[in-house]
Amino acid sequence: MRITNNMIQSRATSTLQLNLQQMAKANDQVSSGNRYQTFADDPQAQSSIMQTSGSLRALTQYQRNVNDAQARTNAEDSILDQLSTSLDRAKEIAVQQGSTSASASTRAGAKAEVDNLIDYVVGLGNTKYLDGYLFGGDNVTDAPLTNTTPFYSTATPPSGDHTTQIAAGQLFKANHNAKEVFLDTGVLSALKQLSDSLGANDTTQIGSALDAINSATSSVQAVVGDLGARENQLEVTSSNLTALSSNLTTFKSNLSDVDYEEAMTALVSRQTAYQSAMLATSKVLSMTLTDYLR
Repeated sequence: MRITNNMIQSRATSTLQLNLQQMAKANDQVSSGNRYQTFADDPQAQSSIMQTSGSLRALTQYQRNVNDAQARTNAEDSILDQLSTSLDRAKEIAVQQGSTSASASTRAGAKAEVDNLIDYVVGLGNTKYLDGYLFGGDNVTDAPLTNTTPFYSTATPPSGDHTTQIAAGQLFKANHNAKEVFLDTGVLSALKQLSDSLGANDTTQIGSALDAINSATSSVQAVVGDLGARENQLEVTSSNLTALSSNLTTFKSNLSDVDYEEAMTALVSRQTAYQSAMLATSKVLSMTLTDYLR
Protein backbone atom coordinates (compact mmCIF):
# COMPACT_ATOMS: atom_id res chain seq x y z
CA MET A 1 0.00 0.00 0.00
CA ARG A 2 1.29 3.40 -0.94
CA ILE A 3 1.81 5.67 2.08
CA THR A 4 1.30 9.30 1.20
CA ASN A 5 2.30 12.39 3.07
CA ASN A 6 -1.36 13.17 3.73
CA MET A 7 -1.83 9.77 5.32
CA ILE A 8 1.12 10.39 7.61
CA GLN A 9 -0.24 13.80 8.59
CA SER A 10 -3.73 12.39 9.19
CA ARG A 11 -2.39 9.56 11.37
CA ALA A 12 -0.22 11.96 13.33
CA THR A 13 -3.10 14.37 13.86
CA SER A 14 -5.39 11.55 15.05
CA THR A 15 -2.76 10.39 17.52
CA LEU A 16 -2.34 13.93 18.83
CA GLN A 17 -6.11 14.35 19.18
CA LEU A 18 -6.39 11.09 21.11
CA ASN A 19 -3.57 12.05 23.45
CA LEU A 20 -5.11 15.50 23.91
CA GLN A 21 -8.52 13.99 24.77
CA GLN A 22 -6.95 11.62 27.28
CA MET A 23 -5.00 14.45 28.87
CA ALA A 24 -8.14 16.64 29.04
CA LYS A 25 -10.10 13.79 30.67
CA ALA A 26 -7.37 13.28 33.27
CA ASN A 27 -7.27 17.02 33.91
CA ASP A 28 -11.06 17.13 34.38
CA GLN A 29 -10.88 14.28 36.88
CA VAL A 30 -8.19 16.06 38.90
CA SER A 31 -9.91 19.45 38.85
CA SER A 32 -13.45 18.18 39.56
CA GLY A 33 -12.66 15.22 41.78
CA ASN A 34 -15.22 13.18 39.83
CA ARG A 35 -14.34 9.92 38.14
CA TYR A 36 -16.97 10.39 35.42
CA GLN A 37 -17.68 13.62 33.55
CA THR A 38 -20.57 12.43 31.40
CA PHE A 39 -23.20 9.69 31.63
CA ALA A 40 -21.59 7.98 28.62
CA ASP A 41 -18.34 7.43 30.54
CA ASP A 42 -19.95 4.55 32.45
CA PRO A 43 -23.76 4.35 32.18
CA GLN A 44 -24.10 1.58 34.76
CA ALA A 45 -22.01 3.39 37.37
CA GLN A 46 -23.75 6.69 36.66
CA SER A 47 -27.14 5.02 37.08
CA SER A 48 -26.06 3.64 40.46
CA ILE A 49 -24.80 7.09 41.47
CA MET A 50 -28.11 8.70 40.55
CA GLN A 51 -30.09 6.07 42.48
CA THR A 52 -27.84 6.50 45.50
CA SER A 53 -28.20 10.28 45.34
CA GLY A 54 -31.98 9.89 45.33
CA SER A 55 -31.82 7.58 48.34
CA LEU A 56 -29.61 10.06 50.19
CA ARG A 57 -32.07 12.88 49.51
CA ALA A 58 -34.89 10.72 50.89
CA LEU A 59 -32.84 9.90 54.00
CA THR A 60 -32.15 13.59 54.54
CA GLN A 61 -35.89 14.31 54.45
CA TYR A 62 -36.61 11.42 56.82
CA GLN A 63 -34.00 12.78 59.23
CA ARG A 64 -35.63 16.22 59.12
CA ASN A 65 -38.97 14.56 59.88
CA VAL A 66 -37.43 12.65 62.77
CA ASN A 67 -35.94 15.86 64.15
CA ASP A 68 -39.35 17.55 63.97
CA ALA A 69 -41.00 14.56 65.67
CA GLN A 70 -38.37 14.64 68.41
CA ALA A 71 -39.02 18.34 68.98
CA ARG A 72 -42.75 17.59 69.30
CA THR A 73 -42.23 14.70 71.71
CA ASN A 74 -39.86 16.85 73.79
CA ALA A 75 -42.49 19.60 73.92
CA GLU A 76 -45.17 17.11 75.00
CA ASP A 77 -42.81 15.58 77.55
CA SER A 78 -42.40 19.00 79.16
CA ILE A 79 -46.18 19.55 79.19
CA LEU A 80 -46.83 16.14 80.75
CA ASP A 81 -44.30 16.91 83.47
CA GLN A 82 -46.10 20.15 84.30
CA LEU A 83 -49.43 18.34 84.17
CA SER A 84 -48.20 15.74 86.65
CA THR A 85 -47.03 18.51 88.98
CA SER A 86 -50.47 20.14 88.79
CA LEU A 87 -52.17 16.85 89.66
CA ASP A 88 -49.80 16.37 92.60
CA ARG A 89 -50.82 19.79 93.91
CA ALA A 90 -54.49 18.94 93.43
CA LYS A 91 -54.00 15.75 95.46
CA GLU A 92 -52.35 17.75 98.26
CA ILE A 93 -55.33 20.11 98.31
CA ALA A 94 -57.82 17.25 98.36
CA VAL A 95 -56.03 15.55 101.26
CA GLN A 96 -55.73 18.78 103.24
CA GLN A 97 -59.29 19.92 102.65
CA GLY A 98 -60.76 16.44 103.17
CA SER A 99 -59.54 16.38 106.76
CA THR A 100 -61.63 17.36 109.75
CA SER A 101 -59.32 20.29 110.46
CA ALA A 102 -60.43 22.08 107.28
CA SER A 103 -63.35 24.48 107.25
CA ALA A 104 -65.74 26.01 104.77
CA SER A 105 -63.48 29.07 104.64
CA THR A 106 -60.30 27.10 103.86
CA ARG A 107 -62.17 25.03 101.30
CA ALA A 108 -63.41 28.17 99.56
CA GLY A 109 -59.81 29.39 99.30
CA ALA A 110 -58.70 25.97 98.07
CA LYS A 111 -61.46 26.01 95.44
CA ALA A 112 -60.03 29.25 94.05
CA GLU A 113 -56.62 27.57 93.75
CA VAL A 114 -58.11 24.51 92.04
CA ASP A 115 -59.96 26.77 89.59
CA ASN A 116 -56.60 28.36 88.81
CA LEU A 117 -55.19 24.87 88.30
CA ILE A 118 -57.98 24.14 85.82
CA ASP A 119 -57.12 27.31 83.89
CA TYR A 120 -53.45 26.37 83.99
CA VAL A 121 -54.08 22.83 82.74
CA VAL A 122 -56.32 24.14 79.95
CA GLY A 123 -53.46 26.48 79.01
CA LEU A 124 -51.14 23.48 78.84
CA GLY A 125 -53.60 21.77 76.50
CA ASN A 126 -53.67 24.88 74.32
CA THR A 127 -49.90 25.08 73.97
CA LYS A 128 -48.86 26.31 70.54
CA TYR A 129 -46.14 24.69 68.49
CA LEU A 130 -44.84 26.57 65.46
CA ASP A 131 -47.97 27.78 63.64
CA GLY A 132 -50.51 25.45 65.27
CA TYR A 133 -51.67 23.88 68.52
CA LEU A 134 -49.51 21.02 69.78
CA PHE A 135 -52.46 18.96 71.00
CA GLY A 136 -54.86 19.99 68.24
CA GLY A 137 -54.67 16.63 66.47
CA ASP A 138 -56.05 17.06 62.97
CA ASN A 139 -57.25 20.60 63.76
CA VAL A 140 -54.23 22.72 64.65
CA THR A 141 -55.88 26.06 63.92
CA ASP A 142 -58.37 26.12 66.83
CA ALA A 143 -57.52 26.01 70.52
CA PRO A 144 -58.58 22.49 71.53
CA LEU A 145 -59.64 23.12 75.14
CA THR A 146 -61.78 25.46 77.21
CA ASN A 147 -62.11 25.71 81.01
CA THR A 148 -65.85 24.94 81.07
CA THR A 149 -67.60 21.60 80.68
CA PRO A 150 -67.23 19.62 78.38
CA PHE A 151 -63.79 21.27 78.19
CA TYR A 152 -63.38 21.21 74.42
CA SER A 153 -63.89 24.38 72.41
CA THR A 154 -64.92 22.87 69.08
CA ALA A 155 -68.04 20.95 68.04
CA THR A 156 -66.31 17.62 68.72
CA PRO A 157 -63.46 16.62 71.06
CA PRO A 158 -60.01 17.37 69.65
CA SER A 159 -58.81 14.14 68.08
CA GLY A 160 -56.76 12.91 65.15
CA ASP A 161 -53.04 12.45 64.77
CA HIS A 162 -50.13 14.57 63.62
CA THR A 163 -48.13 12.04 61.63
CA THR A 164 -44.86 12.30 59.75
CA GLN A 165 -42.96 9.85 57.56
CA ILE A 166 -39.73 8.69 59.18
CA ALA A 167 -38.91 5.86 56.75
CA ALA A 168 -40.20 4.38 53.53
CA GLY A 169 -43.82 3.44 54.16
CA GLN A 170 -43.53 4.21 57.89
CA LEU A 171 -45.71 6.94 59.41
CA PHE A 172 -45.01 8.08 62.96
CA LYS A 173 -47.45 9.70 65.38
CA ALA A 174 -45.40 12.55 66.79
CA ASN A 175 -47.53 13.43 69.82
CA HIS A 176 -50.88 12.81 71.50
CA ASN A 177 -53.95 14.97 71.02
CA ALA A 178 -55.83 16.90 73.71
CA LYS A 179 -58.56 14.28 73.98
CA GLU A 180 -56.03 11.57 74.82
CA VAL A 181 -54.09 13.66 77.35
CA PHE A 182 -56.66 15.86 79.06
CA LEU A 183 -60.09 14.30 78.48
CA ASP A 184 -59.71 10.53 78.21
CA THR A 185 -57.39 10.50 81.24
CA GLY A 186 -60.05 12.28 83.30
CA VAL A 187 -57.69 15.10 84.30
CA LEU A 188 -60.05 18.01 83.73
CA SER A 189 -63.14 16.22 84.97
CA ALA A 190 -61.31 15.21 88.19
CA LEU A 191 -60.16 18.78 88.80
CA LYS A 192 -63.68 20.05 88.14
CA GLN A 193 -65.06 17.47 90.56
CA LEU A 194 -62.63 18.64 93.21
CA SER A 195 -63.56 22.28 92.61
CA ASP A 196 -67.28 21.53 92.92
CA SER A 197 -66.85 19.45 96.07
CA LEU A 198 -64.77 22.17 97.70
CA GLY A 199 -67.39 24.74 96.80
CA ALA A 200 -70.09 22.50 98.29
CA ASN A 201 -67.99 21.98 101.44
CA ASP A 202 -68.66 18.25 101.08
CA THR A 203 -65.95 16.01 102.55
CA THR A 204 -67.42 12.87 101.00
CA GLN A 205 -67.31 14.39 97.55
CA ILE A 206 -63.78 15.66 98.21
CA GLY A 207 -62.76 12.07 98.92
CA SER A 208 -64.37 10.93 95.67
CA ALA A 209 -62.56 13.72 93.83
CA LEU A 210 -59.27 12.53 95.34
CA ASP A 211 -59.93 9.04 93.97
CA ALA A 212 -60.65 10.58 90.54
CA ILE A 213 -57.42 12.57 90.68
CA ASN A 214 -55.42 9.45 91.58
CA SER A 215 -57.01 7.63 88.66
CA ALA A 216 -56.25 10.54 86.33
CA THR A 217 -52.64 10.56 87.55
CA SER A 218 -52.26 6.88 86.68
CA SER A 219 -53.75 7.51 83.24
CA VAL A 220 -51.36 10.38 82.63
CA GLN A 221 -48.43 8.16 83.61
CA ALA A 222 -49.60 5.66 81.01
CA VAL A 223 -49.45 8.45 78.42
CA VAL A 224 -45.96 9.34 79.68
CA GLY A 225 -44.89 5.72 79.23
CA ASP A 226 -46.29 5.61 75.69
CA LEU A 227 -44.49 8.85 74.86
CA GLY A 228 -41.24 7.44 76.25
CA ALA A 229 -41.56 4.42 73.97
CA ARG A 230 -42.04 6.74 71.00
CA GLU A 231 -38.99 8.77 71.98
CA ASN A 232 -36.94 5.58 72.09
CA GLN A 233 -38.25 4.61 68.65
CA LEU A 234 -37.20 7.99 67.27
CA GLU A 235 -33.70 7.62 68.74
CA VAL A 236 -33.29 4.20 67.16
CA THR A 237 -34.66 5.45 63.83
CA SER A 238 -32.33 8.46 63.87
CA SER A 239 -29.31 6.22 64.55
CA ASN A 240 -30.34 3.87 61.74
CA LEU A 241 -30.80 6.77 59.31
CA THR A 242 -27.38 8.16 60.21
CA ALA A 243 -25.71 4.78 59.70
CA LEU A 244 -27.49 4.13 56.41
CA SER A 245 -26.69 7.62 55.16
CA SER A 246 -23.02 7.10 56.01
CA ASN A 247 -22.95 3.77 54.17
CA LEU A 248 -24.63 5.19 51.08
CA THR A 249 -22.33 8.22 51.09
CA THR A 250 -19.31 5.92 51.18
CA PHE A 251 -20.78 3.76 48.41
CA LYS A 252 -21.45 6.81 46.25
CA SER A 253 -17.98 8.17 46.94
CA ASN A 254 -16.40 4.90 45.88
CA LEU A 255 -18.36 5.05 42.63
CA SER A 256 -17.95 8.69 41.73
CA ASP A 257 -14.91 10.12 43.50
CA VAL A 258 -11.58 9.86 41.78
CA ASP A 259 -8.46 8.56 43.49
CA TYR A 260 -6.51 11.83 43.55
CA GLU A 261 -3.05 10.26 43.61
CA GLU A 262 -3.96 7.91 40.78
CA ALA A 263 -5.54 10.74 38.78
CA MET A 264 -2.46 12.95 39.18
CA THR A 265 -0.22 10.11 38.05
CA ALA A 266 -2.42 9.54 35.00
CA LEU A 267 -2.44 13.27 34.21
CA VAL A 268 1.35 13.55 34.36
CA SER A 269 1.70 10.38 32.27
CA ARG A 270 -0.67 11.66 29.59
CA GLN A 271 0.95 15.08 29.56
CA THR A 272 4.28 13.38 28.98
CA ALA A 273 2.80 11.17 26.25
CA TYR A 274 1.22 14.18 24.58
CA GLN A 275 4.45 16.15 24.66
CA SER A 276 6.38 13.18 23.23
CA ALA A 277 3.79 12.76 20.49
CA MET A 278 3.98 16.48 19.70
CA LEU A 279 7.77 16.30 19.42
CA ALA A 280 7.70 13.19 17.23
CA THR A 281 4.98 14.57 15.02
CA SER A 282 6.72 17.89 14.54
CA LYS A 283 9.83 16.07 13.35
CA VAL A 284 7.93 13.83 10.97
CA LEU A 285 5.79 16.60 9.53
CA SER A 286 8.77 18.90 9.05
CA MET A 287 10.54 16.39 6.84
CA THR A 288 10.26 16.88 3.07
CA LEU A 289 11.38 14.94 0.01
CA THR A 290 14.54 17.01 0.04
CA ASP A 291 15.41 15.59 3.46
CA TYR A 292 15.24 12.05 2.07
CA LEU A 293 17.35 12.92 -1.03
CA ARG A 294 20.25 14.36 0.96
